[in-house]
Amino acid sequence: MKLQAKVNQEIAGIVLENSPQNAKYTSPIIQKELLNILANIVLAKIREEVRDAKFCILVDEAVDESNREQMAIILRFIL
Repeated sequence: MKLQAKVNQEIAGIVLENSPQNAKYTSPIIQKELLNILANIVLAKIREEVRDAKFCILVDEAVDESNREQMAIILRFIL
């Protein structure tokens, strides 16, 4: 939260100034909520930029030593 507050004055003004000074925001529920909010903001920004652009999507999958599948998704676009 402190990192986001450095970038976003709205977060600094509303969340950090009104929260208790001992607030940590480390519970799993709050962490998931924060990640979902940030992910939605990032996805909206990507959609906005890619909407009228020419783009391609590259997907690669691999299995690591522990037999766990890993997938990388790459979005390239031209403005």
